[in-house]
Amino acid sequence: MPTFALIKKNTAVDFRTPISVSPMPLKLGYEHKVLLVGSCFAVSIAERLQRLKFAAMSNPFGVLYNPVSVAQSLLRMAEKRLLTASDLRYGHGLWFSHTHHSRFAHPDRDECLRRINESIFRGAWGLKTADLLIVTLGASWVYRLRETGEVAACCHKMPDREFERCFLSPSETAAALCDMVRRARSKNPSVHVIFTVSPIRHWKDGAHGNQLSKAALLLAVEQTLQKTENASYFPAYEIMHDELRDYRFYAGDMLHPSEVAVEYIWEKFAQAAFSESAMKTMDEVKQLLAAKAHRPLNRDTPEYRNFLKAQQQHLLQLKQRLPHLDWTHEEAFFAKY
Repeated sequence: MPTFALIKKNTAVDFRTPISVSPMPLKLGYEHKVLLVGSCFAVSIAERLQRLKFAAMSNPFGVLYNPVSVAQSLLRMAEKRLLTASDLRYGHGLWFSHTHHSRFAHPDRDECLRRINESIFRGAWGLKTADLLIVTLGASWVYRLRETGEVAACCHKMPDREFERCFLSPSETAAALCDMVRRARSKNPSVHVIFTVSPIRHWKDGAHGNQLSKAALLLAVEQTLQKTENASYFPAYEIMHDELRDYRFYAGDMLHPSEVAVEYIWEKFAQAAFSESAMKTMDEVKQLLAAKAHRPLNRDTPEYRNFLKAQQQHLLQLKQRLPHLDWTHEEAFFAKY
């Protein structure tokens, strides 16, 4: 039987089923590098890592939802396989590639190609140097170009008639993920992989269709983990839909997690993934960022000048311990007053 936790808040009592998260085999520290690929939930986690000064690279190809496109992006990074002008397509006044998100589209073909190939080089470096690869899968549906059979990472609002919508079976997804890990480790043998399934609901196919899509991803990840060493799973989906099973934890569209929910999932990830020393340093960084965000009523006081001097001293200590991190913005902020 599950154990239910009671949370008392203002005389109200809420029931929840706490999700147990096993400690990750790789304990992240500030000396490690992280590459995140996949859905927009990966972006949310990357933003928190970057804000706290971790070396984190997020989605070199842009946001990707289906597992085939995620896998193909990593294969292209591993091989440094660049695009040529003939690989680009044109529509709605923009040049684009079906391998990349629409943020790379551009009216000038050469500029579009430059942006895309720059992202491949950037991703190749991120993959080669990463200690941790976080892969967040969004949906089991893919759109195949009828002309070539290629799976599109982004449809770029092209006509529906150009695509065939297909559902990936768990075995098809697992095969793509296993090949992805194998090829990634051909360039970076020691990289640890964490798989997650995005807690964001995809409502195009309704409640049942969303559950089928997520279930297929969960089965595929489990199959992949059984065949893959140095890999693990973080239950972001389960935390959202079992532990935080209330619409107050959703954004206004009732599909995306709210900021409160994302922060809660982040905290559970941090507890499982970070080393003890990293957690302590994170607290120091948070204090410094909070001090930077502080807005006094009057800046021209001895008290505020002393406050700034104390923060500069704190920043100096952090720089001495972590010289490889970028403190440019903080240095400039505390020095200008």
